[in-house]
Amino acid sequence: MSPTGKKILLLYADRYYLLNQVYPFGLDMNSNYLKKRGHSVDIAYPFLPHMDYRENIRSVIEQTDPDFVGIGIRNLDTCMSCEEYGDFKGDGYQTFFFLPQIKEIVSEVKQVAPGLPIVVGGGAFTVSPSAMLEYLGLDYGIVGEGEEPLCRFIEAFPDKERISQVPNMVYRSAEGYTVNPRKPYRFESGLTLERRDPGFNFAYQATAVPVQVKRGCNQRCSYCVEPLIESPRFVFRNIGSVIRELKAIARNMADATSIFFVDTEFNLPDLRYASDLAKAIIRDGLHERFRFTSQLIPKPFDTEFAKLLAEASFSVVFSCESFSDGVLEKNCISYREKDVVEAIEACEKSGIHSTICLIFGLPGETYETIDHSLAKMREYPFCSIRTYEYTVGGRIYQGTPLCAYVEKNRPSKYLYGTKSEGYLLPYYYCAPASPFEVREYVKGVFPELLCYQNRYDDTAHRRLAICYLSDQAMWEDAVSLFIQSNVAVQAGVYDYLFKRAVQAEREDDARAISLAFLGNIENAKGDVDPAQADIARFYLSCLGQGQ
Repeated sequence: MSPTGKKILLLYADRYYLLNQVYPFGLDMNSNYLKKRGHSVDIAYPFLPHMDYRENIRSVIEQTDPDFVGIGIRNLDTCMSCEEYGDFKGDGYQTFFFLPQIKEIVSEVKQVAPGLPIVVGGGAFTVSPSAMLEYLGLDYGIVGEGEEPLCRFIEAFPDKERISQVPNMVYRSAEGYTVNPRKPYRFESGLTLERRDPGFNFAYQATAVPVQVKRGCNQRCSYCVEPLIESPRFVFRNIGSVIRELKAIARNMADATSIFFVDTEFNLPDLRYASDLAKAIIRDGLHERFRFTSQLIPKPFDTEFAKLLAEASFSVVFSCESFSDGVLEKNCISYREKDVVEAIEACEKSGIHSTICLIFGLPGETYETIDHSLAKMREYPFCSIRTYEYTVGGRIYQGTPLCAYVEKNRPSKYLYGTKSEGYLLPYYYCAPASPFEVREYVKGVFPELLCYQNRYDDTAHRRLAICYLSDQAMWEDAVSLFIQSNVAVQAGVYDYLFKRAVQAEREDDARAISLAFLGNIENAKGDVDPAQADIARFYLSCLGQGQ
């Protein structure tokens, strides 16, 4: 840290991480930018390791003693209306709503460190910035890309005049909240995240290492917030820079085997950039080191592109939404059933694994259009290289075409939830019936179809806590928690923790957890696969102590 540098604590306030371990890519980008400019930065997850987030917040503030706290808000909710285990219920729907707990996090930071400057940002914040600041009781936020604006805010604080000149800045003013114009984004010259924050190592293995190759989305899909978050204008990253980053990941992250390109849609606006990148991956042999995945739409997509992706070791996730041309057109979606079918067939012919994502209940949906989509799915059924996933209803977010449609037409018959300032509270459009009714109809016709479900439980939380403690190099706590845990928790995390301990040259810890695990297996009486004991004995033998 430079003599004028500040200590910054960035909190990743995405409770969804407990279910789907997507590492805080945006916060890491901000951290990397700030560190290059002489500041000291820590990234922490307030929901781990303890169940009580207040204890986690108090602990990390005490450890880091920050000058500023930044809070990254990735999601308002899961945007899903049929969450069986959700904590927010209404007539015909149920979901997870994250904002109340984020507000509690803000309150806890204020209580632990009164007067500490707090600034928020992230994709969810960008969609409804003024309403969210009001809800959270805060003065400062940043919309869109935050690297340069956050740095300028930190260097300007507490000078309100200078803060008011920072692009992308949202701040309290005499008129309420002022949202400054966004500065057009450009990828920093030489941008390469050669090392990712080690405190989230488990996420890189549980999901994938995210790599960004462009920003922007020129689509107008009725329900989607991506053009609001990233802008409709495309900004491409130099392919040579992307390849250098992939090589750095291969060199510095031995356990990383999967890469997710986090573009809004990988094949937009056309196939030229994506094709050139795939060719560069093949040329440099990176397809032999990694498996690649990205989100695409069915058009543009053709057989030659599919062959190229297959050679480059890609799998794809298609945003298809429906097979009904009427529903697709009604929701301003640029492709049609013909394009969806051709993309599915091209992937099958090339042997690419594809996940086809659908949304039932968007404007224009009827039982006939649902039946049509389900019939097409039977025509192109589940197989070893094709899966389907679906959600029900369109979450209405501020600024989207769906929001404008609802405000103009007021179709109360199909609205579920609560309209609120900034559309912060869960609010859905769903036709021809409630989300629960549509889900039951789909299940009745197609029971094997996978509907997204999210479930929090203590066992999963404890496993993640052990991984998080080891990633944060808090080894005594990690080993202690492992030894105190039941055999189900230990079985789910033993392999990861053992390898991390060996990599950290903590063989005594690796030996201790192995012996504890073996002891628990012997007492489990069939509650765990006996092969786990063979693995633990083999690992012990590698340490020079077999059993």
